[in-house]
Amino acid sequence: MSLRRSIRLYTPSVDPSGMGVHMLDLVAEFVGTADVSLMARPTHRARWLLDRAAESGARTVSLPSPRDPAFGGSIIDFLRDHPADVFHCHVGTGCENWDGVRLARAAGCPAVVQTQHLPYLVSHPRKRRAYHRAIEEVDRLIAVSDGVRRTYQRIGVPPERFVTVPNGVAPLARRRSREGARRALGLGPDRPVVLTVGRLTHMKGQWHLIDAVAGLVARFPELAVVLLGDGPLRDLLVRQAAALGVLGNVCLPGHRPDARRLLAAADVFVLPSRHKGMPLVALEAMEASLPVAATRVIGSAEVVEDGVTGALVRPGDPVALGAAVARLLADPALRRRQGTAGRRRYEARFTRARMAADTAEVYESVLAGAEVAA
Repeated sequence: MSLRRSIRLYTPSVDPSGMGVHMLDLVAEFVGTADVSLMARPTHRARWLLDRAAESGARTVSLPSPRDPAFGGSIIDFLRDHPADVFHCHVGTGCENWDGVRLARAAGCPAVVQTQHLPYLVSHPRKRRAYHRAIEEVDRLIAVSDGVRRTYQRIGVPPERFVTVPNGVAPLARRRSREGARRALGLGPDRPVVLTVGRLTHMKGQWHLIDAVAGLVARFPELAVVLLGDGPLRDLLVRQAAALGVLGNVCLPGHRPDARRLLAAADVFVLPSRHKGMPLVALEAMEASLPVAATRVIGSAEVVEDGVTGALVRPGDPVALGAAVARLLADPALRRRQGTAGRRRYEARFTRARMAADTAEVYESVLAGAEVAA
C-alpha cells in the first residue's frame, strides 16, 4: 500500500480458530505501514485473538454481543473516533451475524470488504436469503480458495462480486529438531510417525484416519499416529482406537500451542477433513517440507498437488487414505521428494506476504472505485 491506510479488521465469530490466525497474519504484514485495528468479541475462544493482535501492535476493540444494545454504539463510536479507509469483515460458514458490516457502511467507511473462510453449505432458504441481504452492504467479497468462491456462486452471488485470495502462512521462525519434537511428544527416534493437527470435530474427519490405523500397523508395527488438538470427539476417538485394538499406536496429546513446531516429529502429514476453506495446517506442513496426504475436498484440493507434493484421496474412504499413507511410509525417497516439492509450492503460492499483498490490492481496487463514484 503506497498510502498509509486505516484498516479495521472485524469478526463476529465466537471461535475464530484458523480465521483468527489469518487475521493476525494480516495484522503482522500491515501494522508497519498502516493504522490497523482488530475488533472482536472477547469470548473464551476469541480472547487470544485480541491479545495477540495487541502484542503485534494493532489497536484492539473488545465488542459486546450483537444482542447487547451497546453493540452498535461501540462500533459506530470507534469508527467515528478512528475513521477507517477499509472495514474488513471475516466470517466462516455464512451463518454469522453481519451487523458490523452494516454499521461500518452507516459510519461512512469508503471500502467494506468481507472474506469468506469456509464454503457455503447451508441449505435453509431463509438463511440463504439472510446471507444475500447481508452482503448488500459489502463492496467486494474475498474467498480463500476457488472452491469456496464457487459455492457462493452456486447460490446466486454474481461472479464479479468475488475475488479469490488464497490463504498464506509465514515461515516458521524457530524450528525444533526432529529429535526434540519427538521427545516433546514422548516418541522414540526410530518410530514411523503420521501426524495431523486440528480440532477433534466431525468436520475434521479424524475418525477416518483412526479407521485406517489397523491396516497401517499390520505393515508398520511401530507406527505412531499423532492427533494434535482437542474437541468434542476426543472420547469417541479414544474408544474407537481401543475397539480397533490400536490405542497403543494412537497418541492424543490434546491442544498444543506449539503444534506447528511439533510438525518436525512427523514423517507424513495427514488431513482427513470432510470440507475446508483452505487448510492453514496443510500449508504449514508444506512449509515444513512434509508430504501431505489429504482428502480431495474444497480447499485441500487446491493446496496438495496429487502425486507431486503428496496424495489426494476420496473423503470418507479410510482404505484409500491408509494406502496413500502406506506408500509414503514405505518409501523415504518419495517422502523427501514430495516434501521438497511441497516446500517449493508453498514458497511460490502460499506465503503470508503474498496473501497480504493480494489483500491490499483488493483494498486499493475498492477504494479507487469509491473515489470514482464520489
